[in-house]
Amino acid sequence: MLKRLIPVFALIAACQNAPAETVPEPAPAEEDSAWRPVDPENLLLFDLGQNGVIYMELFPEAAPANTAALREAVRTGYFDGEYFYRVVETHVAQAGREFDERLKDRPRLPLEAERETSEAGFDPLGSADLFAPEVGHRMGMPAGRSQGTEWLLNCPGAIGMARDEGPDTAVTEIYIPLLPRRYLDRNYTVVGRVISGMDTVNRLARVAPATPEETEVLFGENKQLAAEAAEARDDKLAPNRIIAAHVAADMPADTRPAFEVMKTPSPDWDALKDSKRDYSSISAFVNTPPEVLDICTLPVPVRPVFGQY
Repeated sequence: MLKRLIPVFALIAACQNAPAETVPEPAPAEEDSAWRPVDPENLLLFDLGQNGVIYMELFPEAAPANTAALREAVRTGYFDGEYFYRVVETHVAQAGREFDERLKDRPRLPLEAERETSEAGFDPLGSADLFAPEVGHRMGMPAGRSQGTEWLLNCPGAIGMARDEGPDTAVTEIYIPLLPRRYLDRNYTVVGRVISGMDTVNRLARVAPATPEETEVLFGENKQLAAEAAEARDDKLAPNRIIAAHVAADMPADTRPAFEVMKTPSPDWDALKDSKRDYSSISAFVNTPPEVLDICTLPVPVRPVFGQY
């Protein structure tokens, strides 16, 4: 809509005749205290084409070396055209370059499975846990604590760094637990969690890694057999192909996806926890469940800022 033009002399006269007054500053927009924005530098997108997109939030505070390496791997195209090559029912989905022969030149990363930290910023869950003296959340990430030491948990949707037997042997292969895998806590570096697209993860085709025999053919001297084996392997993994991976910060600001995570602690989060503890109002229950909450059964809510991703 075009604005109506005011004759310039009338405008000047009005300004000269008007009494002097102080124009109040516009009030700042009220911040939604219950939600925090996800830093686009910590938001990764794994695009699986028609199968969907997986959005992950990194938590550099917990594992600075591993998160930096994973972010750099995404930026340099490490995952583009690769696959979720190991998807085990009720266990994990693992992605990357699969074969040791393709990982020989990758730098090894330190184990950053736990760290010393303060009480500040940690929100206790308020229920007992089988695997840790205390559990709760930091920045929406499920975490365990013991005597000042803290670690991220292997709840469904966690982003963990796969490795060989030695503790400092991770590269940039990642795994995502499909169910709680708490026995992995403090044994593998967890760098963040899936904040949207876990339905895509759960729909991945179940596939096993290549057998030693397949691997021997794939990297053997017979080039024709190797090409045929590679084609067969690609066909088997096709439903789990990663078209491309991106860091949201590298995308145009007006089109990049954006998310907000419910703050922990916050009144909204406390109310949500309480609602999942107390089932006394359900008349169909013969026995009222105990008011206990398992940290892996209630992920901290996430919402898109615009659009549906």
